[in-house]
Amino acid sequence: MSDNLEQLGPTGFQDLAASLAVASFGPGVQVMGAGRDGGRDLYHRGSLIWKPTQDQTGEVWEGYTVLQVKHKAALSANHQENAAWLWGQVREELKAWADPEGDRDPVPDFLIIITNVVLTPFPGAGGHDALHTSITSYIKGFEDDTRDVDSQATKDRLDRLARLRRMDKVRVWDRNQIQALLKLHPGVREAFPGFLTAGDVFAALAQFTDNIPLRDLETGLREHAKTTLMGEGFIYFDEAGSGDGQGIPVHNVAIDLPVTFAGGTGQTSVVKYVLDRAEHVLTPGITTQAAPRHLIVTGAPGNGKTTISKFLVQVFRAAMLKGSEDLSEGHREVISGTAEALNRFGREMPKNRRWPMRIDLARYAQEGGLGDDSTLLRWIAHKVSHRSDTGDVTPWALKKWMQRWPWLLVLDGLDEVTEPSVRRRLIERVTEFVNMAEADKSDVLVVLTTRPVGYTENIAPAHFERVDLDYLDLGEAVRYGELATRVRLRTDLDRIERVLRRLHNAAEDEALQHLLRTPLQVLMLTIIIDGAGQLAPDRYSLFRGYYDAVFRRERDKPAGLHKMLQEHGQQIQQLHERVGFELQVRAETGDRSYATLTRTELRQIAWQVLDEAGFKPSGKDAPLLDKIFDAATKRLVLIAPRGTDGYGFDVRSLQELMAAMHLTTGPLDGVLQRLRVSAASPYWRNTWLFAAGQLFSTPQPHQHDALVRLVEAIDENADYRLGQVVPIGPRLALDIIDDGMARSYPKWRDRLVAHGMGVLTEPDPPDLPSIAKCLVRFANTGDDQRAAVAQGLRDALAGTRMARDTTAALQHLVPAIVDEVHAHSNVRGLAGVRKYPDALLAPEPTRGWEDFEVELATNPCTGEEDRLLHAGAAALRCITTNAVREEEAATLQRALEIAQVATGLTAALAHVIGHEQVLLKNLRDGVIPGVHRRLIGEQLRSMTTENP
Repeated sequence: MSDNLEQLGPTGFQDLAASLAVASFGPGVQVMGAGRDGGRDLYHRGSLIWKPTQDQTGEVWEGYTVLQVKHKAALSANHQENAAWLWGQVREELKAWADPEGDRDPVPDFLIIITNVVLTPFPGAGGHDALHTSITSYIKGFEDDTRDVDSQATKDRLDRLARLRRMDKVRVWDRNQIQALLKLHPGVREAFPGFLTAGDVFAALAQFTDNIPLRDLETGLREHAKTTLMGEGFIYFDEAGSGDGQGIPVHNVAIDLPVTFAGGTGQTSVVKYVLDRAEHVLTPGITTQAAPRHLIVTGAPGNGKTTISKFLVQVFRAAMLKGSEDLSEGHREVISGTAEALNRFGREMPKNRRWPMRIDLARYAQEGGLGDDSTLLRWIAHKVSHRSDTGDVTPWALKKWMQRWPWLLVLDGLDEVTEPSVRRRLIERVTEFVNMAEADKSDVLVVLTTRPVGYTENIAPAHFERVDLDYLDLGEAVRYGELATRVRLRTDLDRIERVLRRLHNAAEDEALQHLLRTPLQVLMLTIIIDGAGQLAPDRYSLFRGYYDAVFRRERDKPAGLHKMLQEHGQQIQQLHERVGFELQVRAETGDRSYATLTRTELRQIAWQVLDEAGFKPSGKDAPLLDKIFDAATKRLVLIAPRGTDGYGFDVRSLQELMAAMHLTTGPLDGVLQRLRVSAASPYWRNTWLFAAGQLFSTPQPHQHDALVRLVEAIDENADYRLGQVVPIGPRLALDIIDDGMARSYPKWRDRLVAHGMGVLTEPDPPDLPSIAKCLVRFANTGDDQRAAVAQGLRDALAGTRMARDTTAALQHLVPAIVDEVHAHSNVRGLAGVRKYPDALLAPEPTRGWEDFEVELATNPCTGEEDRLLHAGAAALRCITTNAVREEEAATLQRALEIAQVATGLTAALAHVIGHEQVLLKNLRDGVIPGVHRRLIGEQLRSMTTENP
């Protein structure tokens, strides 16, 4: 089989060139990454030894050698045209090296050009000799003084000549040389199978499997790819309001979402970033991609993580199967549609054809994949076997396949797995898999998705890079709204026109623009305005308005559920709320990560709803119970069947909305107590925000005041999570502001912003970019809002050194964020805010370790409590200067479970936490997140039962 070097593309060919250079000259060859490289794709300093070959004698180059890679995407049948293209490329490089004002210093002693162009060997007139003649003539041309118009021109010419004369030798590796080197270094050749094979990947499988039985691989993997291409590449708009039950190919509605990096600056898009990473060969020892090579993609609720994960896997399925003979017309349509979607993003099909696999982590945990005798690879083998009709693919055969062929493994929904011990085992399995792939020299790219709230594990930082899905800008949001509307409404041109007109109006309304942030929110907004619903400027009202729009749509249909929904709308809503809450509680526990209700359980909840409303579901109203249950099992507004699993919500945010509405049912005191209990849990955070939005959605000032007071006091009397040391209140306040729920109430809004600015007293907040974006977005909504943020910055800049450093770091981010979110230019002034000249700096905390010890010695704890107190104190002393180890985190978490011990540790910490930044960061990032993840669902269930 002939190696198709054009198929590699520029990225793959550069990786191949680098691998061959390292194989030929040793590890002294340095590979340059992306970005400005001063004309150096690769370079080597020192002795570079050329081994003798059939065509050339051996020699030693002593000095500085630069290697430049030139890849031509499509070769002409005319070798002279290809050679002319290469000379044009080399001439531009020589011109840049000659320029004394450029950035290319030093000029290399030796230059190697690596290209996929064929240079014919005919003496004198062939491509090789012609190129070298052109290079010599170009340099010699600078000896010609006939065009010098003055002394400066002479000086410039001589300077350029002197620079180029530093190049002692130039050598070219053309296509023929590359082919010869691939034969000489078969290990490099075998590291690029996804690039270099023929169109039908599976037809060439035998070349890369040695003695692996093809019955375990070729047939199973082919059938898996074909089956999942047609069966797993859909999203269902009936999950979000169309009600027609038809799956929409994911390539029809996928968009390339913006992402930012951990530092908060710099932006690209998620499809582009993943595909660029996937184009590299990631085989350890061969790859030119610096670690970390795998990706963690975080995204807020509704940000499109699952849709993107499905689309990415679909892209690689299409790339693998493209060109195969045994495809149906349906397969070809999906492959063509996927290529068209990529074209919308300015991309082509991947050239490095990775075998793709997507794992729903909640299902993986739910269905027993985390057993002590199991591995992630064993689970993948099980899923492959399950999705083809050709028998079992063994884990061992799959392991061998992974060693021979590039993979893309997408692990979707870490945030869905919340129970601490299950989550820990899951992370262990992922880390184990990545380390195994590394040890086996496998070319694997792992992409893991999660929500950012509660993600603190910093999974295998040597292997995983974190990128964060950002909000859509207005233009992207409108384009997605247009795309989704046309797909959803298909041929109903009048409705499409009406929806798009109102969508554009919403995009021009500053009060509504912040609703157009995520694909789910944009989709919901288009569904609401399609049903002539009203829009309110907060996220809770958007989601509630969506439910109302779907309910009205079903109620107003002349047949179907019309009469029942009209007469029993309140009971239907209560059913949704209770189902949502029950599923939310179940999904929190280890054995219910992918929660559903059985038919019996769903019927029982419907029975309870009717019974509490005064109906007689076991008597004369049994027919009504039957009708509601029958409707629910077929689809009742948002409650949907989940295959053979049971019933539930297909969109997690809608489940959380309904759970929130259930939490806010009953007397206000009881509601506030539930919100106090659930505020710290990352799993319940989105539900909590919906619940807060529900309280703000009604014109009840006493509810608004109570909620704001709760946020301001949430960290008092919370020693069990060291609330005074690691507060959650400031972030809750900023989340409420960012959700838009206090927008119409300046009194509450200003109090929340003032409390939220307290986050600046922390050292190095890991979410500082998100905090900065929230404040910039808020400041952009009006002069008063901008002044409130500026005042908070001034106060922090007059605080302790810790607060001043954090504030300065936030201000450094402001200009880039202003540009990124297209904020008004006057918001940029926040970067230059300074403390008032007459404001005195807050005194620095004094070192209080003696008082810390006194506090421990005088604490009233006795017996086991005293032992836990001193064990916790010892752990605190240890993590004051060292990173948190698992045993120290566990010791502190156990200590905080005992109220008196927690109070004692809080009192002792009060004397030292102000001057111990490392201790504070270790508690915040390494200890308290485990406390926040404690399960609270059953407690909330009992609270709603006791105080309905």
